[in-house]
Amino acid sequence: MRTHDRSSSSREKATARRSLSLALLLTVLVGVLLTIGLLDFDRRARHGQEQEALAQQLARIQELASQLSTTLRGAEQLMDTLAVLAGPPEEKHVLEELMRRVLASAPESTIYGLGVWFEPGRFLPGTRHMGPYIHREVARHGALPLLTYEWSTPAYDYFRQPWYQQARARGGRLVISEPYVEEDQPYETLSRAFFDDQGRLRGVVSVDLFLPQVTDMVRHANLSPSEFLYVASPAGALLAHPREEQLLAWARARGRPVRSLCELTLVELRTWEHEQGLDRGRHRTEVRVPQVGWRVFASTDEGVLFKAVHRQAGLVVALCVMLWGGLGASGLAMARSERTRALMRTLAERQRQEKERQRLLAQVRQRSAELHAILEGMVDAVVVTDALGVITLANRAALKLFGQAMHEGSRLDSVYPHHRPRGLDGRALPFDEVPMNRALRGEQVGDTEFIITGPQAPQQLVLRLNSAPIRDESGRVIAAVSVARDITQAIELERLQGDFVRMAAHELKTPLTVMKSFAQLARRAENSSSALGRLLEGICRGVDRMDRLVRTLLDASQLQSGQLRFEKEEVELRALVEAAIVRTIANHPNNPIHLRTVPDTWVFGDRARLAQVLAELLDNAARYSPMGQDVEVAVTPDGDVVEICIHDQGIGIPAEQRERVFERFYRAHAGSPHDRGGLGLGLFLARGIVLQHGGRLELESREGEGTRVRLRLPRLLERRPTPGRTSGETPVRPPVESGYGGFH
Repeated sequence: MRTHDRSSSSREKATARRSLSLALLLTVLVGVLLTIGLLDFDRRARHGQEQEALAQQLARIQELASQLSTTLRGAEQLMDTLAVLAGPPEEKHVLEELMRRVLASAPESTIYGLGVWFEPGRFLPGTRHMGPYIHREVARHGALPLLTYEWSTPAYDYFRQPWYQQARARGGRLVISEPYVEEDQPYETLSRAFFDDQGRLRGVVSVDLFLPQVTDMVRHANLSPSEFLYVASPAGALLAHPREEQLLAWARARGRPVRSLCELTLVELRTWEHEQGLDRGRHRTEVRVPQVGWRVFASTDEGVLFKAVHRQAGLVVALCVMLWGGLGASGLAMARSERTRALMRTLAERQRQEKERQRLLAQVRQRSAELHAILEGMVDAVVVTDALGVITLANRAALKLFGQAMHEGSRLDSVYPHHRPRGLDGRALPFDEVPMNRALRGEQVGDTEFIITGPQAPQQLVLRLNSAPIRDESGRVIAAVSVARDITQAIELERLQGDFVRMAAHELKTPLTVMKSFAQLARRAENSSSALGRLLEGICRGVDRMDRLVRTLLDASQLQSGQLRFEKEEVELRALVEAAIVRTIANHPNNPIHLRTVPDTWVFGDRARLAQVLAELLDNAARYSPMGQDVEVAVTPDGDVVEICIHDQGIGIPAEQRERVFERFYRAHAGSPHDRGGLGLGLFLARGIVLQHGGRLELESREGEGTRVRLRLPRLLERRPTPGRTSGETPVRPPVESGYGGFH
């Protein structure tokens, strides 16, 4: 019996030991897994905090780089203005007055001086050196600008200087010099080439910048003693540093007779940092200023930069110690009781779920805060309503646009009487047709424009509004969102621009007519071969050109406002194309134009306007083609339409500008060596006229390979005779060869 009891007790003890061992093993395993998970979480969290700290450091230097870029952009715009205005003048006093006005408009804290350096002999025939330079006296505040020609002498061939040659080689793009010191003042020079109206190089303009303003920007950007923000040139010369005085004193102590910080380099800065112990335990980040390549650096103490990361690491160590202490105690308890182990598992699961819930809740709060900040910062008004028409969200722009009546909790039907929306035609907009109500019915409403009474009656506002339904998982509409933009000023500005263009065009027509009449009368009384006769001929040509410009502006204004008139009739298209080719060849005799022979084709349209379109397209093809290069023209009937295809092998249009060539006043080659002048209205008018004829104008182009323009018009399959036509009204046809014919 005792033997049986001892055997049973031994089995119970062995079972207890096995249970205890299993419990301890499970406890250690859980501890290891939790520790690994905690360490992985710590690694991810620290990585995220490090990235956030680095992103903040990068944002600070990017902000400084943006400020520097803004300052340089103003100097660049000043230089571009000088380059554009300096091209036409041919008289010395006109150029001098222009330079004085440009310098007077420049900020004294940034711009020291500017110069216009002409190519040899390009200012006036016989004048080889012409390079006026105007600057401010630094020694005496408020002194008048000084205009000198001391650098425009044979002793100083400026056109052989490296800065001049670099600007010529860049072909109109910006060139910036390395910093230099004169009279203990640091400067930098911006320069670029400029061209005449025909795209030929005329010279180089330059603008000298004060560097002290860069130092002031850097000084204001350095807000923390643990971080240095400084700027260097592309070649490594220092432009600004918060420890400028210490650096200069250090360099002078080493025997360097430096007058300004820009005489030191990044290599010398690194030597000074090493001697001061500033190259250890610091993190350095670099960005570049666009266009000029200035390098902006940030050197931050890693202890301050990653302070949150280090605090996170200490917290994780403390949590690990607490975890293992708790697991040790719970392991012993779990070995004694299965119920305790089950309870611990339940608590661990709940703890995990609670952590997950807290994490998700934090994400939701963060996303909500981000969304709220985005909505409140938007310029457009955003309004959300539920399925019953109750406003559940209205951002700050919506309250400003619609007034306090549009607050959260109000209903659309109560807000509607305060604004009385009307269409652009003046018709009152019923409540059921309000875009928000249409969206609640499931419609997608896009770019709807209407007029409302503003919060400050009787103010009238023009809005462009988009509305969309919000659906649940089953597709049922549960809410609607609307985004509205106030376009009142844009519409008013467009109207004023159109009125101004029309008024200016009408006012210019009368004096132009008088000028041309007087010039023609004077020509009749004067020998055409005399000097005065040639001058009068030049006046007539100038008046004709101005008259064409005025007519173009007036046509563009009337087309934009829908007032351009058309007198449509049956037009024989082939004769119209041939007449346009003859006129184009007269203006561009060096570019042959080939027309494919086609049968007579008739369209219904305004003869003069269609001739205007063809003249514009053919003139563009010849003008932007190399001398002697052919232009191909084909007229192809295709069912109930007829297509006119004009193909040249000229300079082409860059891909990024191809979509904008039909915009008003847009010129794809403006400011480039291929700039041929003009208002940028030809293609805008051409497309508008074609659309008014029910046609379509398309353009295909590759830069350097040429351009193909396709004009498609509705075709008259059966021609009815037009009364009142005389033979004198039919355009004269030039000779056409079979297949492809050449006009020379």
